[in-house]
Amino acid sequence: MRRADDLSVLIFLFTLAATFFVSFLGRAHARKLNSNALADQKLSKWLVGLSAGATGNSAFIVTGAVGLGYTLGMPSLLLPFGWLFGDIAFWTFFPDKINRLGAETKAATLTDVIVSGLAPSMRRRIKLLAGTLILLCLTGYICGQWIAGQKFLEGAFGFSHLLSLVLFAALIVLYTGIGGFRGSVYADTLQAVIRIFGTSLALAAVIFVATRHPAAFWQNTAQASPTFFNLMPHGVLAATIFMSGFAAAAFGFGLGQPQMTSRYLAGRSPRETRSAWWIFIGFIQFTWIAMTMFGIVLRGIMPAIADPEAGLSLFFRTDMGPILTGLIVADIFATIAATSNSLLVAMAQTVKFDLIAMVTRRGPPLWPIVLVLGIASMAISAKLDRSVVTLVLSSISLLGAALAPAVMIRVLGWRRTGGSVIAAIIIGFITAALWKFFGLGAVLNEAAPGIAAGLAGNFVAVAALRREGTALAE
Repeated sequence: MRRADDLSVLIFLFTLAATFFVSFLGRAHARKLNSNALADQKLSKWLVGLSAGATGNSAFIVTGAVGLGYTLGMPSLLLPFGWLFGDIAFWTFFPDKINRLGAETKAATLTDVIVSGLAPSMRRRIKLLAGTLILLCLTGYICGQWIAGQKFLEGAFGFSHLLSLVLFAALIVLYTGIGGFRGSVYADTLQAVIRIFGTSLALAAVIFVATRHPAAFWQNTAQASPTFFNLMPHGVLAATIFMSGFAAAAFGFGLGQPQMTSRYLAGRSPRETRSAWWIFIGFIQFTWIAMTMFGIVLRGIMPAIADPEAGLSLFFRTDMGPILTGLIVADIFATIAATSNSLLVAMAQTVKFDLIAMVTRRGPPLWPIVLVLGIASMAISAKLDRSVVTLVLSSISLLGAALAPAVMIRVLGWRRTGGSVIAAIIIGFITAALWKFFGLGAVLNEAAPGIAAGLAGNFVAVAALRREGTALAE
């Protein structure tokens, strides 16, 4: 191995060692807790905001956002702009209420919040339904992370396709099993700090290279697309509709993704949780917009990349020295690992507290569940041939459409029954799936009609029961 490669690998290994260290630290701190309730974790606003931000970033930011910027140009910025409005709406009304309700109900999972106050038989049915959908959608989500991790190791170190996939997944599964939920929060927070530094470095580096050869840059971008530098190529109305769909997706993401709500449930207090809004939103918007702009600028420097989603690591390997390459390799790993780790923990908590708990009160520890889920999802991803963008956005939207209405109804105290909650979950999911199947998601993200249909399903079911004189179960 050349000296340059040695330096890059050493920087990457240092980051990996730091990640394992904070995971061990989280495990040590978790031993002091005698409860499964997330409210007992008592996270500060910085731990809530940065860990949720790193979890929300996902592989999409360092692969999909770069690829979209490279392929579409300025119109791809409509995604983070739309997401911003959804995040603002969510943080205005819900995180503090979710935290308060979680403390009152001693919730260990998101479904504990949904079913609280319902009859025991309905709780079991809803937990089974919601838990199944969580595993289904988060499996698709984490497969997107494994594929991105495979692309990352393959591009950064030249490993084979299968070795890259197995090695990346094994590393994440190992430190996830060690740290559990608390270790996941600590690791995500560390990785968020790395992400801020890496994002700044990447954007500064690509702009620096572009300014050295301005004539070639403008010539390459001119050949990309007539709308490459037009933010709204189809007009203001079309852009508004498109952003509205992603605003709904962001809203559903905040409410319906257990790897996100677990952070809000674990906040020290409702006020502390609410005060994390500017940390979370600032982190998400900065990293997303910066990586999109990186892809846009990269098109003018390297106009013939076969896989634009691998553009970040390819650029640094081609144009930057070993130290900067090592730093960006560490950044890419941290970004993908943060979400992968959080997804595995959320899936394992769902299996243990929502599914196994229906059969036996004392389930296994989290680490063997993490191991099984990691191996299974890795095997599935090895058979997939889809982009990270498709897998991530589809999984987010479908799960948000299914669970966001149920969470919203419970947190806001709207009328419901066990049957109406089941109707809201099923109708929301099916509506979003059909919307995507018929190709309407290109105009308006499927989360928007899914959430609306789920809420409508609950209200119709409650109204029907009231007309029949059936007592509401609260």
